[in-house]
Amino acid sequence: MNIAFRKHLYLTLIACMGCLLTGGGNLPAEEPFSIVVLPDTQGYCDTRHKQAARTWKNGDLRRYFFKQTEWARDNKERLNISFLVHQGDIVQTDYPEEWAIAKEAMSTLDGKVPYCMCLGNHDMGYQKTDKDEHSYTTAVNRTTHFNEYFPREKFAKRSEFGGTFDKSLHDNSWYHFEAAGMKFIIVALECKPRDAVLAWANQVVKEHPDHRVIVLTHSYLNANKTRTDRGMKIEGNLGQQMWQKFVKKHKNIFMVLCGHVLGEALLTSTGDHGNQVHQILSDFQGLNNGGESWLRYMTFQPDSNKIEVFTYNPDLEKFDDKASSRFDLDYTMSKP
Repeated sequence: MNIAFRKHLYLTLIACMGCLLTGGGNLPAEEPFSIVVLPDTQGYCDTRHKQAARTWKNGDLRRYFFKQTEWARDNKERLNISFLVHQGDIVQTDYPEEWAIAKEAMSTLDGKVPYCMCLGNHDMGYQKTDKDEHSYTTAVNRTTHFNEYFPREKFAKRSEFGGTFDKSLHDNSWYHFEAAGMKFIIVALECKPRDAVLAWANQVVKEHPDHRVIVLTHSYLNANKTRTDRGMKIEGNLGQQMWQKFVKKHKNIFMVLCGHVLGEALLTSTGDHGNQVHQILSDFQGLNNGGESWLRYMTFQPDSNKIEVFTYNPDLEKFDDKASSRFDLDYTMSKP
């Protein structure tokens, strides 16, 4: 274990001890827990046009995807990882060989760490164009091989599975878990979700008023801290429309996680019920080697009402500590 990671674990232990000492003597502290966030992994799976490998001249990059999920599996107990989410653009061109890589990487978590995924624009609607041998476009429609490699029936058997928009497809789903005495649901939505999907998502959240809600989708926030509002041929809703039609309406939605746009950003907005909603962008595919295994994890500290956000590279074994990469969020976790 590297020094930086050891230091983080030490500080977490000290924080827990402090909560125990100041928690009123007979009241146990609520144990911190973590959620791991995988941003766009498309470059690691890019075998059809090999644009990532050609860009960085470093061969097949799938090892970085494997490193991410192996790290999450191996640190489940240490960080008390409750869930892992994938923000979409799982693959580059909706190509079976690419999906096979993604399946191998994500299957590392099976039976170890609960996880869910959302579809990005590169995960659907691939179409070759005539500009040159490597040119193509994505999201011209919603055709995808995702359901062949991550079928609904596989995930429906899991205790954390809640349901899907379509009874036979896994494109839009919701999952649930409990941690530190709190109930959570994650609503995973397709890239540019259709109105019918948002109506379904509204109903899911409405039916779970006692759960704290995280929304997972692909295109939602720009690097300049504005919500996305244009792009892609398929019909549906981007960030600004999702905020208006879904996110801001519910008092128990406290977080939106997204990728798609290169970079990092945080926008905290007030919903219709006065609740603060932290909307967080992370997308590292533009970095060396298509992201080189950079990921996010968020450690919830219930007794201090803080969510600690870390940006970590399990391959290089180092943290990124700049302000946009390492920050804390205020979030009240005392029981309602």
